[in-house]
Amino acid sequence: MAVVPMQKVAVIAHASAREDLIEALHREGAMELSETKHPVPVDHTEVNFRSAELTFAIDILKNFASKETQKAVEKPTTFDQVLFATQHTDTRGIIDELHRLEEEDTEAEHHRREAQILAQKLEPWTALSCPLSVPRSTQWTVRIFGTLAVERLPALRSLLSAELPRTELEEIQQSSNLFSLVAHVWKEDVERFMQIATTEGWTDVELPSLDAPPRVLHEQALMGVKEMESIRRRNTEARARLSVELPNLVKVRQFLHWLDEKQSAREAMSPTMDTVTLLGWIPRDSLVLLEDRLHRVSPAIAVLKVKPDEGEDAPVLLKNPRFATPFESVTNLYGLPLYGESDPTLALLPFFALYFALCLTDSGYGAVLAIVFGTVLWKTKKSIAEARLLWLLFLVGILTFFVSIPFGGWFGLAPEQVPSFLTKTTADGSLFFRGQVWNLNTQSGITFLQNLSLILGITHLFFGMFLAGYHKWIHGKKAEALWTNFTPHLLLGSVLFLVFAPAEMKDTARYVLYGAVALLVWGKGYGTKWFLRPIIGALGVMNLSIGLLSNSLSYLRILALGLVTGAIAMAVNQVAVEMGKLFPVWIGVPVIVVIFLGGHLVSIALNTLGSFIHSGRLQFIEFFSQFFEGGGRPFSPFRRSVRL
Repeated sequence: MAVVPMQKVAVIAHASAREDLIEALHREGAMELSETKHPVPVDHTEVNFRSAELTFAIDILKNFASKETQKAVEKPTTFDQVLFATQHTDTRGIIDELHRLEEEDTEAEHHRREAQILAQKLEPWTALSCPLSVPRSTQWTVRIFGTLAVERLPALRSLLSAELPRTELEEIQQSSNLFSLVAHVWKEDVERFMQIATTEGWTDVELPSLDAPPRVLHEQALMGVKEMESIRRRNTEARARLSVELPNLVKVRQFLHWLDEKQSAREAMSPTMDTVTLLGWIPRDSLVLLEDRLHRVSPAIAVLKVKPDEGEDAPVLLKNPRFATPFESVTNLYGLPLYGESDPTLALLPFFALYFALCLTDSGYGAVLAIVFGTVLWKTKKSIAEARLLWLLFLVGILTFFVSIPFGGWFGLAPEQVPSFLTKTTADGSLFFRGQVWNLNTQSGITFLQNLSLILGITHLFFGMFLAGYHKWIHGKKAEALWTNFTPHLLLGSVLFLVFAPAEMKDTARYVLYGAVALLVWGKGYGTKWFLRPIIGALGVMNLSIGLLSNSLSYLRILALGLVTGAIAMAVNQVAVEMGKLFPVWIGVPVIVVIFLGGHLVSIALNTLGSFIHSGRLQFIEFFSQFFEGGGRPFSPFRRSVRL
């Protein structure tokens, strides 16, 4: 449970070695730089703009890149490959071309929409023979364009014939249930015509005044739509051709990131006339190695130990054995320990893994998890440090497989539903899976898992109290650790002694228990006046008892989730079978297979998520609250990373 010891250092170099120092530190990646108290104001606007343009180009081309190109982007790169791509990629030209294509697309889309709107407006008027530029009014009459429902036209003609006999209605064409009409109206009749026509459902139409008949204009508009769509297709193909440069652009962006980091290092320097100084943190065991390598760069570079400023917190770097590293992902969800706190990863590892397995309680589901995430890790070649969470799910999948065998969890199947060679008959005549010990469909199996959950919970809680006392002990607070944290363990030991002591020692065990209770009361009053200590201690014992009871009951969620997993799995099987019975055999079998596979995949996803969340909750709420504060700042070294 190690938090790597850190040392604050000052790296001092002659001004002439400034760039060599920055390059060496960037390459080594062992030092986190501290900000200077008097930073030099530098305008980063242009750099940020160029970086944003490059990111814009990368984001655009990602949408058009082939699978092979996208795989090439994901491949690890070396420093030489990044440098080569930076020197041989026309980054500016690619960005400018993408901007040009974007502007063309925007303009083409604007024209396409205009042409489409015009085509839609003209479509009902293509039978109109005269150009739209013909004057709409003469000295005596006015032409009015409009639409009217087919069933209302006779009524309108009748009204006009009765009241405005000089008005003529010209039918242009019919589309669905509407007529396109031109009304030839005398000017003095326009107002009355509009009153009558509007009452019957007439809708005015404003047509553009253009030097061509609507049919010709409609065809031109449709051709314009096709032409604009052709431009967009051509530009899409151009982007697809440019997308082959995506891996190189990503490398160029990485190089720009390096330059930005180096500039930040320059700004963090404290210069004098002849020297520059960089302050920062490094792992203590890396100090000698870093000093040696910097001396090889230039003898004018020195690494000095310095004291942290008052109130300055050291960054936190966790270092665990390889088998425990995946479980750092659980710790990081809560937060890093403070510098000086213990890393809880090793402490939570066995509990989190076991709780996860018991919450899932299905060997089939565990096997699927192990196979899926094992395949992903094998395909992606991700190391433990690169994919902690994936490795965690792979490992807990394996553990779930073995832990669930004694509970007989196999995709919710009953022993009667599998071949006989996979089952066994117990002494009482029950049919079990091979390796099965407990049946969660019976009260005895449920009681066992319930008791196991409570025992694990009590063990977990007392282990947390022990870690709290251990932390105080190693930091010199031995009396406080003994009285406040270790006396509950004495009481627990005395209770176990009383329960398991032989009959002839029961009286002795009872007196030991009384003494442990007295020590606990006296211990919980630690830090108060001696005459108040028993009262405060009694209140502390009461608080401890209530806390242990409520927290212990929280561990029954292991039982609940274990039972729910089996119930959902059995429900999926039952639904699959019942749905299959509704069809002939040649259809029913595929239906059963599809429902079985789909249902169990959803069940695995939901139950895996629930197992992870609730196992983590038992760590964060019940366990960590005993001894862990958290809130540490992660160690972020000045490093030449080859992947953003």
